[in-house]
Amino acid sequence: SEIFWRDHQAFLQNRGYTLRPKYHPQWVPSWIGKRKKPFKCEDYLLLTSARKVLDAIRTSDKVKVIVKRVKTNTEEIPIGCYLSSDLLRKDPRNHCVHILDVIPLPDNDDEALIVMPFLRSFHEPPFEFKSEYVEASNQLLEGLVFMHEHNVSHMDACLFNIMMDSSQLIPRGFHFANKNTHDGVTNGKFDFEDRRDVAPVSYYFIDFGLSSQFSSFEKRGNFTGRVGQDRTVPEFPDTIAWDPFKVDIYQLGSVFARIESDYIGLDFLHPLVESMRQTDPSQRPEASGALEYFRKLISTLSPDDLNTKVWR
Repeated sequence: SEIFWRDHQAFLQNRGYTLRPKYHPQWVPSWIGKRKKPFKCEDYLLLTSARKVLDAIRTSDKVKVIVKRVKTNTEEIPIGCYLSSDLLRKDPRNHCVHILDVIPLPDNDDEALIVMPFLRSFHEPPFEFKSEYVEASNQLLEGLVFMHEHNVSHMDACLFNIMMDSSQLIPRGFHFANKNTHDGVTNGKFDFEDRRDVAPVSYYFIDFGLSSQFSSFEKRGNFTGRVGQDRTVPEFPDTIAWDPFKVDIYQLGSVFARIESDYIGLDFLHPLVESMRQTDPSQRPEASGALEYFRKLISTLSPDDLNTKVWR
């Protein structure tokens, strides 16, 4: 899975993106001819995700980015670029990953590369205080409202497609292939801040490979087919067409349910979670209704409530 990146290293270098030395054609493993154990070397790390995504350095400013292979027969590039437009990025409710660059491949019209900020799974390291999770939930619901207002249904608004900008949370950064280390090889010493001390942390939806966009509210239609990671969605695998926007609601509700079960003291959001995960899609709130209900629930929390710890 890493051969693709080796074969395109020079191409990406010419486009302004530097891959780690391991992916250079002239790479020689750092442990060869030395008294080093391979597993203690950074370039020994194997990426199971390398078939689709890899980290890189943007040469113009030395900023870390992610490069992803995407199919050109999906809506991932058009929708991602639309949501990344200058006009839409001015909306503070836009919590969709910013597409920094689109790179056509010279040898394959079926795929292209997109470049995105270097982000991290939104729930790692864990939330420590209730206020931190409230902030994340608010941003995610805002983001869903924003997408739906622009007639975009994500269709995979699930746990692994929610990320955060951890640059302030983890000032020393982390290694893409061994995410709980700073350098890839030094385990057991991983420094990070409390989210509330560097607030607000920014959260983002990624991966629009299953997404759809409609030209207007009136043109919205129903679907059959794939619904992403969450196989508990009641509409799946029904052959009857369903409302993709209500699937988004269920999927994000399942994310909230998962987090609620992993922490203590988050049951105050349980009524919202239940409403979002109704078996009957017509009983689920619209995104705007879910956000309104969320804000009603958190309005009852005192500063002391928000300051309580939630990690088990």
